[in-house]
Amino acid sequence: MFSKLRFGLLLLLIAVCGSMSFSLPRLSADQVLNLVNKDRATHGLPKLSNNPVLTKAAMAKAQDMLAKDYFDHISPTGTKPWQFFKALGYDYIYAGENLAINFTDASDLENSWMKSPRHRDNILSPNYSDAGIAIIETQGKTLIVQFFGSKDGRLTYEQ
Repeated sequence: MFSKLRFGLLLLLIAVCGSMSFSLPRLSADQVLNLVNKDRATHGLPKLSNNPVLTKAAMAKAQDMLAKDYFDHISPTGTKPWQFFKALGYDYIYAGENLAINFTDASDLENSWMKSPRHRDNILSPNYSDAGIAIIETQGKTLIVQFFGSKDGRLTYEQ
């Protein structure tokens, strides 16, 4: 009798817990780009397009930061962000970069960038038409690299 009651309670607990979600929301590049574009629209700016070449360049930059154990716009060996653009064939006229570490929520990330004048300038720059975003979760870190670019004749802002 007691074991049947315990088994019944266990089944009830499994049923209740099974209907709950315990996972944390995962940060995605799509979420980040959607929030960037929402902020741009609020300021009367056109949406940025997700550019696969810039996404690969952002991933290469994130992997470089992990491999060389740094978190900065310029690598310890002097590699600048723009070199990742060019190495993967994105011949930009205008380029920008935002970095972040250890964010798990896209809204928190975007709010943080919008509170920082330099990051905000990149997000709201009328000079960019393309974006590439890489997010790497490894070694207890979440690295976010956001590249901005344009191939047309707009003004530039490089940091």
